[in-house]
Amino acid sequence: MTRIPPLSRDKMDDDQGAIYDRIVGDNGRVGFGPAIGYAYSGPVWDLHNVSSSFLLDCPITNAQVRIVSLMTVKHWNASYPWSAQSKTAMGAGLSKEVIEAINDGTQPEFDNDDDAAVYAVTKELLETGNLSDVGFKAAEAALGNQRVITIVHTIGHFCTTAMMANVVGCVPPDDAVSVLKT
Repeated sequence: MTRIPPLSRDKMDDDQGAIYDRIVGDNGRVGFGPAIGYAYSGPVWDLHNVSSSFLLDCPITNAQVRIVSLMTVKHWNASYPWSAQSKTAMGAGLSKEVIEAINDGTQPEFDNDDDAAVYAVTKELLETGNLSDVGFKAAEAALGNQRVITIVHTIGHFCTTAMMANVVGCVPPDDAVSVLKT
């Protein structure tokens, strides 16, 4: 059971209801997980869903979005998003070995240099809140500024997801493909 109860459609104000109706029409992600918390603030919910939509077709690959998502929700010890993102990551082509290496806090073996660069940028940003001059130059050379900026945004998106899930008290399903190690 979550700490914050799901908000029923009939208890929403006009703005919340309009967002609820649009989201149900788009993808149906309402009433569970972090969406429970987002429903209490229509503007926050709306912005987060715009951000989610951006990440479906952005300058980094879907697999790279999942590398960032897993590292970020791991950083915030968010078990519900970990379970959701590990399943999505497998669908995006990340191996179980890469997922579990991130879960263990060890360096994964990547199939390509771009994925390894995304991991390195995300790791340094989560550990320090910045990129050193050396880290920035390496990131810029490997990925270019547009993808580096997209990584920063993606971290921010999944920080919100992780913290919302933690505040709401979301519990991962029993059949999760991976369980967060804390």
